[in-house]
Amino acid sequence: MKLLHLKSVLFIVLSITLLTCKEEQTVVDPKGITVTSEKFIDDLLFVDVNNYQINTSEPATFSSPDPFIQISSTGNIKRITSAEIVSIDIVSINNPENKTRIYALGVNDTNYDKSNVDFNGLAGTDAYNSYVKGWKTLQSLPNTNGTYALILRHADADKGRDIKGGPDEWWKSCDSTLARQLNEKGRRRSVELGKILKDLKYPISRVISSEFCRARETAELINAGPAIAIDGRLNHPDYNVSKTGTVFKGMLQVVNELPVDNTMTLIETHHPINELRDQVVPTFPNVIPFPWTGGYIVKIATDKTITFEGAVSFPMLKYFRDLKFKQL
Repeated sequence: MKLLHLKSVLFIVLSITLLTCKEEQTVVDPKGITVTSEKFIDDLLFVDVNNYQINTSEPATFSSPDPFIQISSTGNIKRITSAEIVSIDIVSINNPENKTRIYALGVNDTNYDKSNVDFNGLAGTDAYNSYVKGWKTLQSLPNTNGTYALILRHADADKGRDIKGGPDEWWKSCDSTLARQLNEKGRRRSVELGKILKDLKYPISRVISSEFCRARETAELINAGPAIAIDGRLNHPDYNVSKTGTVFKGMLQVVNELPVDNTMTLIETHHPINELRDQVVPTFPNVIPFPWTGGYIVKIATDKTITFEGAVSFPMLKYFRDLKFKQL
């Protein structure tokens, strides 16, 4: 009788042990599926090459509704449009209830859509680190202990073309038969960028624009607050009044005249203000990524030394605002 009782106890213990082991094999990580790619930094995946493979903590399927990305179900990103941010849905294969959504930035500076390519200059020489630095800088702003300038390229502008043999000062014209103007996407993004900058409470105390209508209109639609000052030193090189030979040098002159007052200046301009060419400025890459409605941030020290604080795009600024205020 005792032997029978002992066998019964052993059977129950063995059954519980086997059941427990089986349950342990199907337990899902309470933290959920995570992205383990090293380029997933502070809630943003920086994709700097085509055919980039996303790595996750467990086998998963991948998808995206965004037209700016080409991605396989196995997580291979064939292409992301330069400077754009896309959403990617990740679902565990072992447990479909375990899912997450991440966001990725296209930092390969040669994947622009054709409408942009036709008007772009050189590709960024260190686009990945430029954008990562810009992402870090966004997280530190607004900063009342520093003076900054946002060097912004005008918004999307492929309407019309520049008639370089046109009438005197044709570039100031808002007529698309004389000079290239903003398109509707550019106007929409300019207005939205203005809302973003206000939401982020950036202390913009000055707005300076080139003489070109497309730059002025971008600044007007952003509507940051201060009156817009017009400065020909921010024009394209052929129509630049600084006589320095490059727009970058003209920008340095403008920035050097700014007061160091712990606020921010918005500068509306054009490429190739992102190309140093024969200049060598510590902390600056030789060519900075410079998409439409995007640009780069500089910090101005009390001795007027400037440092490069990273590149930003319109989608980056929008995503950062939405992430910060939990609007995703």
